Amino acid sequence: MRINHNIAALKAANTLNRNNNAMVSATERLSSGYKINKAADNPAGMAISRKMKTQIAALDRASGNAADGVSVIQTAEGAISEVQSIVQRMRELAVQAANGTNTQEDRQTIQQEISQLKEEINSISTKVEFNTKKLLDGSVDRVSYSSNDNVNLIYLSDEVDVQDYNITVTKNPEKANLEAEKAISTTGTCPGGSLTINGVTVTIEAGSSVSDIFETLRNGAEASNIEVSMVGADGAPASVDTAGAKLQFSSIEYGSSKSVEISSGSNELLEYLGLTNTSLTARGEDAGVSLDRANGFSSTATAKVNGDIATITDSNGFTMKIRINESTVKVDAETVTISVKDAGTMKLQIGASEGQTMEVRIPAITTETLGITNLNLSTQDGAQEGIQQLDDALTEVSKVRAKLGAYQNRLEHTITNLDSSSLNLTDALSRIEDTDMAAEMTKFTQYQVLVQAGTSMLSQANELPQQVLSLLQG
Repeated sequence: MRINHNIAALKAANTLNRNNNAMVSATERLSSGYKINKAADNPAGMAISRKMKTQIAALDRASGNAADGVSVIQTAEGAISEVQSIVQRMRELAVQAANGTNTQEDRQTIQQEISQLKEEINSISTKVEFNTKKLLDGSVDRVSYSSNDNVNLIYLSDEVDVQDYNITVTKNPEKANLEAEKAISTTGTCPGGSLTINGVTVTIEAGSSVSDIFETLRNGAEASNIEVSMVGADGAPASVDTAGAKLQFSSIEYGSSKSVEISSGSNELLEYLGLTNTSLTARGEDAGVSLDRANGFSSTATAKVNGDIATITDSNGFTMKIRINESTVKVDAETVTISVKDAGTMKLQIGASEGQTMEVRIPAITTETLGITNLNLSTQDGAQEGIQQLDDALTEVSKVRAKLGAYQNRLEHTITNLDSSSLNLTDALSRIEDTDMAAEMTKFTQYQVLVQAGTSMLSQANELPQQVLSLLQG
């Protein structure tokens, strides 16, 4: 028997400490609900669980981002739906105006509504916003730059790659331009009579002054998309008071399909206005464009020019629309580089990692991009032409709405996938760090009993040295 070292008590204390530490760990797991409360509990499991938590939080945020994207698209699509309704109403008016039972006054009344509807389309384009970001003015589309300020890209399809495209403008677009051969007579009295300008009849009262004649012609010609101005002998703009000033009639639009046609049953009136029978018809010209096959365009790309708009198409839906100013070509021809950049679009972060984005492009929805800026139903011919213009506009609006619908469907599937991935990762994380309460309670009870028994045994072991006294007393 030994008294310097109580081996039994030391063994009992050591076992008691181990069981007590195990019971404390079990208590910690039961109270927190986690198997891993500190790195020492499971170093590898802790590292894995931290990464999983980061991934789950990112997936949940990406799902929210995708939901925000759906909201953006719904906002834009709702506005475009209204634009489509407006264009449909305009087409209805065009069909009405094309009917021969209408008078000129009826068509002018119809044109008043058309003008208001065009203004509303442009108003929608500038007003529709999401979180202060404008959606329909072209801000959510690829940006482009032109080496010549007189040549600008106004539309590009999704199939147009990000790169430089070279075109050569060989000829400026021209308006139909009819200039009187002589100045308005300043002697004698205006004979009065009717003048027909592109199908619109303008009545000039006898005895009208030069100012009254100009105002009457200007207001009447506007209905047929013709501008009336005064030019001096040198061709420079002039006022009605300028001596020797002549009348000039110009189409508002460019191209060979635009013309100025003036007729009158009164040769006296024509003579008074400085017009002759040989100067009553003029036609515009289309711009000239050639493509640089070695820089940007493929061998199958084709360019079709209508007035000042060049439409370049290729396979797989490649489409570019370029507006050419009448001052582009200075001498012989102008080579222009149009750079399409990968910027301006709305990039949605729809994944938990870098680069997991989705690009959303919403083209500008304006009367210009729809090709109806100069829509004029004041004449029967204009109404007939307007029907086709509005059909093309409806097609374009429908294409944009279809694209937005495809975006929305994709995002909804993305949200479903992100939510599913988050759920599955959360399930995996739970298996790594969540406490199995039943199993842990069993261990807790076991260690609790062992601690109680160890405490009792330690007490018994501490009494063993006292037995030595009985030997010493004997």
